[in-house]
Amino acid sequence: MIGKINRDLSLRISLLAVLSMATLLILSLSVMLVQTKRAIVEDAMKESEYVLHGTEGNIDNILLSVEETSGNMLFNMVHYLGQPARMYTYCQRLIESNPYVTGCAIAMQPGYYKRAPYFMVYMHRLETSDQPGSDSPIIFENRLETRPYYEQKWWTSVCEGKHALWLNPLEDDSNEEPIISYCMPIPDGRNHIVGVVRMDVSMGLLSNIVSAAKTSPNSFCAMLDKDGSFIVHPNGSHLIPHTADKLQGESVKEVVKEMTNGKASHKSLNYNGTTYNAFYKPFVHAQTPYRLNAESGWSIGIAYPEDDIYSHYNSVFKMAVALGVLGLLLLFIFTLIITRRQLMPLRMLSDQAKRIALGHYDHHLPKNKRQDEVGRLHDAVERMQQSLSKHIGELQQHTNTLHERNKVLHRAYNQARKAELLKVAFLHNITNQMIKPAQDIDKSVEQLKQTDGNTDKQTAAMLADNIQVNGNAITKTLNHILNLSEEDMRKEVESLE
Repeated sequence: MIGKINRDLSLRISLLAVLSMATLLILSLSVMLVQTKRAIVEDAMKESEYVLHGTEGNIDNILLSVEETSGNMLFNMVHYLGQPARMYTYCQRLIESNPYVTGCAIAMQPGYYKRAPYFMVYMHRLETSDQPGSDSPIIFENRLETRPYYEQKWWTSVCEGKHALWLNPLEDDSNEEPIISYCMPIPDGRNHIVGVVRMDVSMGLLSNIVSAAKTSPNSFCAMLDKDGSFIVHPNGSHLIPHTADKLQGESVKEVVKEMTNGKASHKSLNYNGTTYNAFYKPFVHAQTPYRLNAESGWSIGIAYPEDDIYSHYNSVFKMAVALGVLGLLLLFIFTLIITRRQLMPLRMLSDQAKRIALGHYDHHLPKNKRQDEVGRLHDAVERMQQSLSKHIGELQQHTNTLHERNKVLHRAYNQARKAELLKVAFLHNITNQMIKPAQDIDKSVEQLKQTDGNTDKQTAAMLADNIQVNGNAITKTLNHILNLSEEDMRKEVESLE
């Protein structure tokens, strides 16, 4: 594979282009996803805050309506405190005039009425509904037989504090049904507390409001009182008889601690093996005229699962990755096709260079219409081919000329060598012809040396004649050789000229 990449320029360019684009895409996508994730968390915080404010407002509207109902009724009731029978009427009207009220109690100070030293009127709806405005009949119930009202929390809290207040759930264990109660003192003309009005609101009503506070299908909302007990539990129950700090997990306990301390913040926590982003704040009552804005100590929070927060983000992320991979694949294919198409002339030039290297100079390149670098390279190769063809032709011509001259020289050399051989044979023959006369001369000379005064003149003359004849023969042979040499020299000079 690596060898193919090294041999294929178009594949290498395509891979480099895809790698560069992938790097830019990863960097851009990383920055975008980080910013998107941050924006999603911020949006989730804003949405949770909005839901918490809305839930807080819905609950506070119920509480405020109960407060205003009791206040308005008390304004009329103070004029008829001396008539015990009218208390039954006011108690029933308080329930009927407010759809959120499920029960009402009016109790007077022990001994306020001489005929009824311990006077308390308590009425409630026969069947408490989680929906306001229940049509259940209102019935009277005497609670004195189980526990004296003046010992109950709702009475003692108002008498000690001397102001209206909301009673936290489970603070008064005299009620079987989970409720919250608004308790308001009844003053006389001298502003002395002579009794207490208590109006009950079903926790089921508040639980429905809190449970409906969802930012996503798997999110949940919860309310805590000042002691850390659940007013509304995350599992949707109206009231759970244990405190929130008994839940498992350090992160959960830390959030509960901050909620009971009245802090508003957001924090990540792990609950039942799921990671949540928790947003919480103190429960704040709206400020209205004539309202005692005592702090209830409640807090409200909403837990948003990270899987829900990032569900769209994860979907978009997976889609972006899939589209990115698909885009890079298409980019690679398109780049490879385009690059190979653009580099096709280079492959043709490479093939032409191979043919030139093999000595094929007569193959013409196709016409070139490009004016870019490849086009200029095409023209340069074409000019090089033409120049090489021209020089190779000239070189071939010179080679042929040299070949012809070599043939002539070879023939001349052969002729010269043949002539040389003839000369050697000729000289050998001449030499052989000169040996006998020379030997005869030498013999005759030796005989002449041996002659003395007794030798006749005829013998000496004969030897002298013999020497002369042989000398003439040698002289004739040498002249013949000289003549031949002069003729050969002349011919050679003529041939050189």
